[in-house]
Amino acid sequence: MSSRNRAAQFLGGKMYIYLTRHGETLWNAAGKTQGVQDISLSDRGIRQAEILADRLSQENLSALFCSNLERAYRTAAIIGDKVGLLPEKRDELREISCGDWEGLTLEQIEERYPGELAVRNTDFQFSPRGGECIQSVRGRVRCFLDMLQSRNYDGDSRILVVSHAYTARLLLIELMSLSSEHLWDFRLDNTGISIIQSDQGRRRIVCLNDTCHLHKA
Repeated sequence: MSSRNRAAQFLGGKMYIYLTRHGETLWNAAGKTQGVQDISLSDRGIRQAEILADRLSQENLSALFCSNLERAYRTAAIIGDKVGLLPEKRDELREISCGDWEGLTLEQIEERYPGELAVRNTDFQFSPRGGECIQSVRGRVRCFLDMLQSRNYDGDSRILVVSHAYTARLLLIELMSLSSEHLWDFRLDNTGISIIQSDQGRRRIVCLNDTCHLHKA
């Protein structure tokens, strides 16, 4: 089944999908590549999660899913405490594994592995040594959406997904039936909110990387 048909089938009823990235970590602040390294939230990241929880407290969320990495789970747990939902950890929502790049800044990656970043940006089958390719992560994202479809949520359900930069981007482009080349066309900040509405198979981006709430941080 094509990506477009899969998304249309999944979004056949009325639903809202809320996508957010975990709160800031010390590695985020330092510009280090995290990948699957289990880095905890910084104090600022915890505050960001608390502010996001306040914002979402009136949204009547139906379900809460998150990556099984600590930074995403802690963000989801803070939100869940506020809205009365237990986060469900999903392996499919883990960040992309960056292999030998993890712990390095982009400048250090380019110095040690010249040209590989440029290849990664255009070849979605490329993976750094010991890492994972973008197309593999998109496959994981599709499995997650298939799982959501199987849950048969009622109409007007509001589903919050807390994940990472790559998985959140790939969720967005999969839901909107876009090609992987659009991965770099937008930014997703820590605890920014993106909302996709579905109504009888028609999909709309209600907001993209909304960070208005973060002025409090």
